[in-house]
Amino acid sequence: MVNPQQIVIETPWYQIAAKAWGPETGHKVLAVHGWLDNAASFDFLAPLLPDTRFIAIDLPGHGLSSHRPPGVPYHFVDYIPDVIAAADGLGWQRFSFVSHSLGAGVSSFVSALLPDRIEKLVMIDGLGPYAADPSKAPQSLAASIKQMGRLPTKRPPVYSDKNALIDARVRVGDLNRESVRCLINRSSMAYEGGWTWTSDPRLRFSSPLYLTEAQVLAHLQAIQAPTLLINGDRGIIDQRPSSQQRCAAIKNLTVKTVSGGHHLHMENPEPVATEIRAFLR
Repeated sequence: MVNPQQIVIETPWYQIAAKAWGPETGHKVLAVHGWLDNAASFDFLAPLLPDTRFIAIDLPGHGLSSHRPPGVPYHFVDYIPDVIAAADGLGWQRFSFVSHSLGAGVSSFVSALLPDRIEKLVMIDGLGPYAADPSKAPQSLAASIKQMGRLPTKRPPVYSDKNALIDARVRVGDLNRESVRCLINRSSMAYEGGWTWTSDPRLRFSSPLYLTEAQVLAHLQAIQAPTLLINGDRGIIDQRPSSQQRCAAIKNLTVKTVSGGHHLHMENPEPVATEIRAFLR
């Protein structure tokens, strides 16, 4: 369980890179990471779920997976067919999700759209996707178009070595160095005498179009699978005014709070795994 298998899932559009733990006969779990993370964000959690066939994917544009074609932005809703295609590529008709942040938003929508295929849904410090005020849509679209137009002339950032990459990631997030080092091994590459990110720079752009809160709630209300939300006591869920209404929208929801920040599954995986094991049983 400690040494995962590196696999590539073929889909009609992209290659989805992934890491696989556990026996083929175990409970099928598809793990979906957060924004700018990758499959390695589950390296600490997966070995604590030994009765599962735990496959953590890199979303397109992240880790070792394919990037979207030139000129194509990253919409949240486009990840939904990507994840479905990954499950299809694995030959999984029925499976459960373990997901974090952005991945929790994606898995919640997949669960709403494919209720017959999802056995159980686990979301870690994530509760549906970001929603925006519709009146802000023109500004978001304008910003996205401007950023896409500048991309051909932008040079990727180059760091002297991997330690410099780690320093940069630690400065902008809530992760400790051990967790960042785990992610960096899958999200960095040699470039022009130094090191840079493998992630697609378009991931940092404004989305051309955000969902409204009403659209998010409609999808959460359509979830039929038993759902577990694991919050960090220093995470982001309780800070968002929409969280209470979103929780109420999910019919069969259990909420647990565990000590930790937004990446609690990396920095405090044991109690997270305890809750997941009990829930999957």
